[in-house]
Amino acid sequence: MGLHGSDIDDSHARQKIRQNPQRRTNRRAKDSPGHPQPDDLIMNNGVFGLEGQKILITGASSGIGRATAQLAAAQGAICIINGRDGTRLDETLSTLEGEGHIAIASDLTPENCSVLVKEAVAKAGLLNGFVHCAGIEKTLPFRMTELSDLHEIMSIDLDSYWEITKEILKKKNHEPQKLSVVAISSVAGQYGAAGKTAYAASKGALISLTKSLSAEYAGQGIRFNCVCPGYVNTPMLGNVKRLYRTEQDFTNAIVKKHLLGLGEPDDVASAVVYLLSVAAKWLTGSVMNVDGGYCV
Repeated sequence: MGLHGSDIDDSHARQKIRQNPQRRTNRRAKDSPGHPQPDDLIMNNGVFGLEGQKILITGASSGIGRATAQLAAAQGAICIINGRDGTRLDETLSTLEGEGHIAIASDLTPENCSVLVKEAVAKAGLLNGFVHCAGIEKTLPFRMTELSDLHEIMSIDLDSYWEITKEILKKKNHEPQKLSVVAISSVAGQYGAAGKTAYAASKGALISLTKSLSAEYAGQGIRFNCVCPGYVNTPMLGNVKRLYRTEQDFTNAIVKKHLLGLGEPDDVASAVVYLLSVAAKWLTGSVMNVDGGYCV
């Protein structure tokens, strides 16, 4: 639930910075039949546009993070994208429309979170938005889930969001009255899920943290919102499919719960870009389910 490709592991931290100096056409490696592409989703102007906005996006090597970067760039944003896998991150960078985009490859250890924000601001200028797409999950029965599993998941899904947000909130790192923060949680964080106790706990904590931050910083014009996807067709979904003996078993257990079918990364990215835009200026502390009717 809210499963999206992870860009994090425990390997030694490394960083790479690359700017995209030329305008590129936004293209998917694999376009999804029946799902509109960014140019079809939101006009490149008006209240839904992100012209000139500097947006930091974690987990951008694949899945929802990549789709969010592509759509935000198509709307005029300058994207600072982060992920552990430098090769895949460069692939994302090469698909972004517009100029001045930056890729910073690193693990999201506590010390790297602060460095990531400082590098982003040094290269792009004061930030206008932050989207936390980085995350990992483990599907295990509770009796087999160790405390170390919980800590591992929390470190990426929650702790890195905490550390990055704390650094961004320093006045030297964001434009005053012009900061929007979006966390990618999950419907599992609201309703729970068998075999996903640690993952659901981390995503539930992310929702609570977002709500508390929205209350604390509303007076400064800083908005915090959460998007809770259902099951989305990303690399991480393969981990779930492997738990079922046949494709039909997976369809019966998971797909049929979504009234509109499984989601695509673009479906979630559209909601994220809306929350980043001035069109959502009266939204803070919201929890937006983007789940194809899963929770109906």
